[in-house]
Order: sequence, then C-alpha cells, then structure tokens
Amino acid sequence: MKIGIIGAGAWGTALANIAAHSGNQVVLWAYDDKDEINQKHRNSRLPGVVISHEITATDKISDISGTDGWLIVTPTAFFKDMIKKARPFWKKQPIIICSKGIEPKSNQLLSDVVSEVIPGSEKYIGILSGPQFAGEAARGKPTGSTIAGSPKVRVFAHKALNSIYLEDTSDINGVQICGAGKNAIAILLGYLDAMGAGENERALNLTLAWREIIQFGRLFGAKMDTFNMLCGVGDLFLTASSKTSRNYSAGVSIGKKEKLSGTIEGLAALKWIIKTSRSNKLNLKNLENFYESNSSFFKG
Repeated sequence: MKIGIIGAGAWGTALANIAAHSGNQVVLWAYDDKDEINQKHRNSRLPGVVISHEITATDKISDISGTDGWLIVTPTAFFKDMIKKARPFWKKQPIIICSKGIEPKSNQLLSDVVSEVIPGSEKYIGILSGPQFAGEAARGKPTGSTIAGSPKVRVFAHKALNSIYLEDTSDINGVQICGAGKNAIAILLGYLDAMGAGENERALNLTLAWREIIQFGRLFGAKMDTFNMLCGVGDLFLTASSKTSRNYSAGVSIGKKEKLSGTIEGLAALKWIIKTSRSNKLNLKNLENFYESNSSFFKG
C-alpha cells in the first residue's frame, strides 16, 4: 500500500518508519526538513534514527491525494488548519488520527474536527493511541497501540502498521478521552514529584485521578473496557511515570513555578476536562483541586 502521513515531527517520522518496515511506500508531508529526510535519511527530531528509503518527504500537501489512507500526526494547535488544507485531496481514504488531545480553540475532540471540516468522513475516521515514545518505536523496539474505528478502517491500520501490535475497538470517543486524560494526569504526577510527594501519595493521586477520567468518559459514551487497553492504562503508565514525557516535565516545571515552553497537550486537555465537567455538574475533586491551585498556568 501507499500510506500518506501528515506531520514529520518525531512521532510522525516514527510512524513513517513503522509503515515502511511493514512493507508499504510512504509519502510523508513535512513542514520543513524535507531535504534532510530525502537526501540524508535523517530527521533532527529523531537523533540517531535511520529513516527508511521507502519514505519520500514532501512539502506539497497535494501529494497525499493518491495514497490508500492517511495518518494525521499534527500538533493539536495546528490540527484544524491542517485538515482544512488536506480536505481538497480526500478521496474517501481512511483518516487515522494519531495526535492526542483536543482542539484548543474549539474544545472539540479531534474526530469531531475532521467530521466537521470534511463532510461525509465520519465512517472513515480512526484513532490510533498507545504507550509509545517516538525514538524507541522508530528504531523498531516492540510497541503497541489501540486502533479505534469501523472494521474497514481497522483493517487498513493493521496493513499499514503490521510490524507493531495493534488491538481493536470501535470506541472512538473513549480512546480520545484516554489520550487527553493521561496527558492531564501526567502533569499532575510531575507536579507531585516536584513538590516532594511520597510514592504512596503518588499512587493515591494517580488512582483517584484516573477514576475521575473514567467518570468523565461516560459523558461521551466511552466504554469502560477502553480504559484498560493500551490507549488507557498502558499510555497512562508510560506518560505518568517517565521523566522524558513532555507533560510530566511540564508538571515538574509547574511545581517549581518555572515558565513553560513548547507545545504541552495536557494543559489544554485539563482545562477542557475541568470546564466540561463543571458544565455537566460532574465533581472531579482530585483534578479540580490541582487545576485551581495552579490556575495561572492554565490561562489563555
């Protein structure tokens, strides 16, 4: 197959390598670094990783029109604009969203953004989410994800990414709630560590906060089994326990009252979770207390 990947950051490039190692040709849309990828088979965002010769980088979004399906790996802050640019070239291919979080301006789930921008795309949308750090995945170390969507979309995903472990669900909303929730909790856990919390307190807060995310997921019709999948507890374990996680590191910075920089998906996610829970009279005490005590970091 020929796979179109939109976004050549660390995770987008890692997915491109996975798709190529799965026996596919890959068209990788890159905002920049096109020449580095095509000529040197490197990407500065993934130091030390050799990029497959089956990957062709391009800065022309029209080049994805002839592919069998898309993987969207764009930061949430630019997600909607990117979908608008890609819309004229959609030919009813599967659209698998690999970004995690919510669209910060509209507070929409990313699947809702796609279905709004590309009318008629609902049954072609999938969500890929799991516990992965890009560097390890790009080097071929064992990894796995949850793929959500219709049977047709999931079949495409298994063909596109057959070199990794994939588990199936139809619960598109639940998988997205897991992705947003684990990022928010990772910030909380980083904060607790910066504040000198003990291991007991850390485990207590992790459990209570994840229980709140499960309650929150019910607002969107999420299935309870989804929270026990790779997109749920698997990704939660990785993101909330590793100091290389951006969201965990952001929590440490909040605890130290340091200025935050870069894209931190969990900030927008937690703000959205709190706002939505309040409007639905849902009491998320643990997350609410953390949000209120650090409200200055969630402005804007």
